[in-house]
Amino acid sequence: MKKFITYFIPIVTLTVFVLIMLGGNYLKKPQSPSEDVISFVNLSIKHAKVENWGKLEQDIASIDIAWKKVIPRIQFSVERDEMYNISLNLASLRGSISSKDKASTLIELNEMVENWDELTK
Repeated sequence: MKKFITYFIPIVTLTVFVLIMLGGNYLKKPQSPSEDVISFVNLSIKHAKVENWGKLEQDIASIDIAWKKVIPRIQFSVERDEMYNISLNLASLRGSISSKDKASTLIELNEMVENWDELTK
């Protein structure tokens, strides 16, 4: 029995750690509609194309809230630099929306989509 426990505990522990580290693709999926980062980004792209700046400000607030809900789930399964890139995109978006620059807003939104896709690769 003692030998079984000696082998069982490390194997289970390593298995759990491996599952957490490889589960980023599953963990970044929204668990509720308020956590769906990529749908908020896609909606923001539509609003940016028609230059609806009021809706864009609301969209960025929704993206920020959703992103802050997703970060704790994925922090152990993705690289910190990848998470940092999305946070930088959000900061740049706030600036481009406040200056009402359509081109840089669309650039940042599309870059955020790319960073989201690369998050767990």
